[in-house]
Amino acid sequence: MRKITATCLALVSALVLGACGETVNIGENGVAQGITVQATGTADVVPDAVRLSLSVSVLAESNDVALSGAANTSENVRSALTDLGIDAADVATQTVTVNPEYSYTESEGQKIVGYRASQVFDVLIRDAAMAGAVIDAVVAAGGANVSINYTSPVVDDATVGAVAAREDAVAKARAKAEEYAKLLDVDLGDVVYLTEVSAPTNVVVGAKADAMAESSGTVIDLGTQEVSVTVEVRWEIR
Repeated sequence: MRKITATCLALVSALVLGACGETVNIGENGVAQGITVQATGTADVVPDAVRLSLSVSVLAESNDVALSGAANTSENVRSALTDLGIDAADVATQTVTVNPEYSYTESEGQKIVGYRASQVFDVLIRDAAMAGAVIDAVVAAGGANVSINYTSPVVDDATVGAVAAREDAVAKARAKAEEYAKLLDVDLGDVVYLTEVSAPTNVVVGAKADAMAESSGTVIDLGTQEVSVTVEVRWEIR
């Protein structure tokens, strides 16, 4: 293996090994100071919550009647959510709209057929196992005036996944540092510092998953999501 001579070491104060945070610092008189690397660890976790988007929509002959009908259906939906233990803080209105609705025929052209009032809700179901029952209850409460826009399995509590991802990140960082040390024909010393560059946050929106209807009730397939942690670690070198 090619040795790093004192002459070469004296020519530089820092040797950058890559563009992703990997650095070897060389001190005065050719004394090697350290290797710094970054690494990202990952872990697959099963989502523990489901985000639900639903719409209440009512068509009527006037604005006020349409809004009143949408309000009544929305209240039925809220009651169904409350009965299943969904906290009011986990239910948010995204939009409320009321607009004229038109039809078109060649003989009569465009004409107004009524006014449609809509209210869109975003609901966080913190118990993923309850998601299918919540959807069934909402549809039963709102009937033809309710539509399900989409469901998104999410990671509400990323703690367990983050622990595994940190272990993976540290292992990858050490392996990377050891690779650089071997290339430079030096040995790793003690860890100087470790910094967590990025960590998962709770309620990470995942890929959309459609509700799957079965005779026993709606089932939401949760799949898995990746939790990642990036660390920066510096080792002394000898």
